[in-house]
Amino acid sequence: MKFHVPDSKLILGMKPNHFMAAILIGGTPGTGKTMVSKVLGSILSVDVVSLGELADESGCISAKDQMRDTGIIDEDCLVDALVELVEPKGKRLIIEGHYIDLVPSSAVQWVFILRTHPETLRGRLAKRNYKDEKVKENIEAEVLGVCQMDALDSFGEDRVLEIDTSEMAPADVASKIEQLISEEAAPIRIDWMTILEKEGRLDDFLSE
Repeated sequence: MKFHVPDSKLILGMKPNHFMAAILIGGTPGTGKTMVSKVLGSILSVDVVSLGELADESGCISAKDQMRDTGIIDEDCLVDALVELVEPKGKRLIIEGHYIDLVPSSAVQWVFILRTHPETLRGRLAKRNYKDEKVKENIEAEVLGVCQMDALDSFGEDRVLEIDTSEMAPADVASKIEQLISEEAAPIRIDWMTILEKEGRLDDFLSE
């Protein structure tokens, strides 16, 4: 499949003597961040940085959370690593992961939060053999829009767009992102709480 790639400076809004213009890909675990970022990086011919890998390589994992089976990030350390990463002028980059709100705002052009219907997400996380508590925690985060709110707080309304990946393959999501960038699309919001409440199913996805 061939993709049309618009002029990179138009896509990323690059200006001389400024930080690079980064595209951030965030979302709850299981929404497709890693695969979508790899495909999008190939389409746009830019490097992709995983925040989890950057934290590990930069010595920013301070301890292990045994209950969640994940590393605990030293956020100050990761911010320092990110500042060093984005300082080169004119460099294009895709940054993906759970801590995109730590990326310096001046380096960011677009933020895409991937969303997945909680029922679909539950199945994806189960396939990853997540513990029940970890599945519930992530499902609730998706219902409440935690990644959405963090991104909006850090980067503002205009730069944050959301995509429902529930029934989309990674290549289709990446193509959609390319389209939204080239069209300079208006912000998109997804509200699972309202949708589930209308369906009478909200309590199925939230703990008491």
